[in-house]
Amino acid sequence: MDKFDRIQQLHRLLRSNYYPTPINRIAEKLECTNKTAKIAIDLLRDQLHAPIIYCQQTKGWMYEKDAKAFELPGLWLTADELHGLAAILNILKTMDEGLLGNEINVVQQQVEKLLAAKGLNIDHFSRTIKYLMTSKRPVANRFFSIITDGLIHKKQLVITYSDYFGKTTQREISPQTLIHYQENWYLDAWCHKRNALRSFMLPRIIKVIKSDLENKEIAPNELKDHFQSSYGIFSGKPKHNATLIFYPPVTREVASIQWHPEQISEWQGDNYQITIPYNDDRELLRDILKYGNNVEVIKPAVLKNKIKHIAQSLVELYSNE
Repeated sequence: MDKFDRIQQLHRLLRSNYYPTPINRIAEKLECTNKTAKIAIDLLRDQLHAPIIYCQQTKGWMYEKDAKAFELPGLWLTADELHGLAAILNILKTMDEGLLGNEINVVQQQVEKLLAAKGLNIDHFSRTIKYLMTSKRPVANRFFSIITDGLIHKKQLVITYSDYFGKTTQREISPQTLIHYQENWYLDAWCHKRNALRSFMLPRIIKVIKSDLENKEIAPNELKDHFQSSYGIFSGKPKHNATLIFYPPVTREVASIQWHPEQISEWQGDNYQITIPYNDDRELLRDILKYGNNVEVIKPAVLKNKIKHIAQSLVELYSNE
């Protein structure tokens, strides 16, 4: 958490508490040491003129009783909040008008109220803060309606699905979670045809019908173990650990990215090494290749050989010119 986010969180903490908050509790909320928390308090009080008082009896900090209306000067939103607002506005703007039109209007009105409370006009916000989608694939609005209805009312769906290679199959599925990942929508579901959990990319759904059959519900812990234990959108129990070593000039950039919650990473001089669990290697291969000769696969051998094969194919492709 950087200094500005810390000030924002401190302001919100003091505004929401009617009783003095001790320094150790403030430090816990701000994810910092007691010393850093005290620096934040001094900055908020002395430079931003927040009405902070110290209660000697309880040894805690609070806003003056009649000062709950105090607001930080200017626009104070965290980076995550700005990203979230921009993403919401972009989704509202790009979704087709259809069965969800009225519901979308209600959400947009709430966003407009939030921005207005911060002294911002929604049109100005949209012009000055951009959220660009580079790989978005369109999804029919009627599909969203049927899928979300199935999710909410816990009903199975019958879908016609075209996979990456264009093979079309019909599936009976029990929807579990709708996810927006890397500019596209995915549906995590129990596939009754495969008798297993699967992720379906919504743009590849050709047809969807809501069934009257009750949904097969999967326990939250089982969903988490399946969809979050491996790298990327292609989930499942990890079968391999990939060890990659990155070379300058991309090391600083790579070190700032969380590839996986359970990654193991370390600096080796100027180089940066990470180890990540994965099941399906398709997304991992794409992410490795975009770094070109600035990354090397150390293990497993199967992943290293796939990279070699792709590199040889590229050389052959351009050697024919």
